[in-house]
Amino acid sequence: MLLIRQARKNATRLFVRKLSSDHFLGIPKYYRLTPMSKIAAVIHWSGEPVTTQTIGQITTPSPSLHSSPHSTSAKPSLLTKNNTGFGHLPLKPLAQSQNLLTSTDGRFTLVCDARIDNRQELLDQFADAIGDPAHISDAEIILEAYRRWGRHCATHLIGDFAFIVWDNQSKRVFAARDAMNMRTLSYAQTDNSVLIASEGAQLLAHPAIRANINRHALASWIGGWPDPNVSMFEGIQLLPVGHYLLADANGLVVERYWALDPAFKIRHRSIADYEEQLRGILRRSVNDRMRTSESVIASQMSGGMDSTTVTALAQQEATKRHKQIAVISHTYKTVASCDESERISDMLQHLGLENIHYFAAEQHLGLDFRELYPPSLENPGTVCSPRYIDEMRLIKEIGADILLTGSGGDEMAWGHSLTYSRRLLRGDFKAIKEVISGCKEMQLPLLNTLLNLFVIPFLPPQLKQGIRKLRGKPPASNVPDWVPDKTKRLLEAHEKSSRSNDVVHFSNPALQARYDAWLNSSTINSVRSYQQAGAHFGIEVRHPFFDRRLVEFSFAIPDDLWIRDSYPKWLLRRSMTNVLPDSVCWSRNKVIFDSFFGQIIRDQKETIQTILSDERLQAMGLVDNKKLLSAFESFTENKHASLNVNLLYALMAQIWFQRHAAVFGH
Repeated sequence: MLLIRQARKNATRLFVRKLSSDHFLGIPKYYRLTPMSKIAAVIHWSGEPVTTQTIGQITTPSPSLHSSPHSTSAKPSLLTKNNTGFGHLPLKPLAQSQNLLTSTDGRFTLVCDARIDNRQELLDQFADAIGDPAHISDAEIILEAYRRWGRHCATHLIGDFAFIVWDNQSKRVFAARDAMNMRTLSYAQTDNSVLIASEGAQLLAHPAIRANINRHALASWIGGWPDPNVSMFEGIQLLPVGHYLLADANGLVVERYWALDPAFKIRHRSIADYEEQLRGILRRSVNDRMRTSESVIASQMSGGMDSTTVTALAQQEATKRHKQIAVISHTYKTVASCDESERISDMLQHLGLENIHYFAAEQHLGLDFRELYPPSLENPGTVCSPRYIDEMRLIKEIGADILLTGSGGDEMAWGHSLTYSRRLLRGDFKAIKEVISGCKEMQLPLLNTLLNLFVIPFLPPQLKQGIRKLRGKPPASNVPDWVPDKTKRLLEAHEKSSRSNDVVHFSNPALQARYDAWLNSSTINSVRSYQQAGAHFGIEVRHPFFDRRLVEFSFAIPDDLWIRDSYPKWLLRRSMTNVLPDSVCWSRNKVIFDSFFGQIIRDQKETIQTILSDERLQAMGLVDNKKLLSAFESFTENKHASLNVNLLYALMAQIWFQRHAAVFGH
């Protein structure tokens, strides 16, 4: 418990997300205009007209190129004018003007997939330029922001968004995506054109784009460290998180518009002040994600801190607005260590919730693993599991169109065990006492924990490598040994380059470790997978912990407020005291679903061995099948071993390649 639980280290986190919460409040009409959707744009610099067929193919590609399903009733809105074309495929039927619009003077055209959370602050600033605020859509807010601030507009926007703006006067196209990685944008350039879309798979539908695999991207998945800013497709670029794109006939530039500021600090006189500020940020983040016209609020909820926090805050606000919350929870009947039913019952009683729906995690386990977790074309980590489909079907049946989750809670509020190391360095010997006490309570190996926290962090890197050499171990590497040496060197060089190019560097090693864990978190796979499943039923999945305001707060306060007295999420627990029942708020039992997921893998041992034996990726020099199969064999033989996420990533990379090989001519 005391050691860092980076989300990417938890193999289960890839698919089996702890259920969290949602809420929905329906207020004015414009609140229904913010579902996650797909957007696209084509600009021909040569002046050649863009046809409706061209932009239509990218907006709604053929089924073989669909990265994720959409509601069959949704129809695309398309707009072509001279050498430009724009498309919007809504999550559910919407009027074209709501997400695809042209300014009244004809200068700007915008297409977006967005929910803007700081609406009111922006509306106050735009009061002299807009009409009735009750009828202003988020798309119109974005367009006004671009009109005022140009390429700096995204800095002023808080929320989940991806948008494209064409300026017919300057003949430039601008595109940006949010800083929390909730929306994506991909782009490609041809000799005389620029193509932009929500997903790289959409761009494969354009005749000028050849469907080729980005070998580096695939290798990074096999190696267990997929780069979140690299597309799976050669010739297609993924716009990095928190960046914008600006292009004209002379070229294209990509610039960062937002990054965490390591120098930014928040210091209060009392812990109560930190608690109050955190509660306020969380309440605002939850409330901002409750915009809907529906009367029912669906809420994923397990027995952990994150989903229960979101559910409780949503319930408070929903009561004020006369809404009903429907709780969605999972049961684990075959693995007692995953059972959270007692804490879920405590939450239901504490909040007075009666509309509860349970899903048995064991559903569909008779399916072949490849059908239980089929990866999308976009990347190996986004899966469209029938379990998620069942969940979304129920949510639609009960009348909700939003699902809120607790995803991101670990990344924002867990803290890092290196905080104890720093406390000792400052002469705070109570840190050792807390660690010893925590080890006894959680039955963790005491000596190993003390070495990892109070000895190893202070050893010079050269000494650490020397010790490994004396013990007959190879140099430390994040890349597993089933990656061939040549490919491993390329991945390590790329990782080193990425670190040196990152503008964010914390002097505090605990904060740096948290930052690195957030950037590489496997939670984003769960986010994408649920978004994909929800899209089929017109449901948007929202994640209050992935909020820019919360991220900035999380990294600006003293790091020992997050992990203290052997409690991770210490400040979150303090903030939610009396809001949550003590059995939930101060429970030391962190449920990890590795045992359940590991059993799924073991039960399908022969199937997975067949998957991992495919020789095509080995022939490409991306994997050593013998070593990969050996690692898998070691896992299956040890019934108490947890599935390492590197092994799971390699498995999903193989399934992805085999499932979509025909698209790439393999």
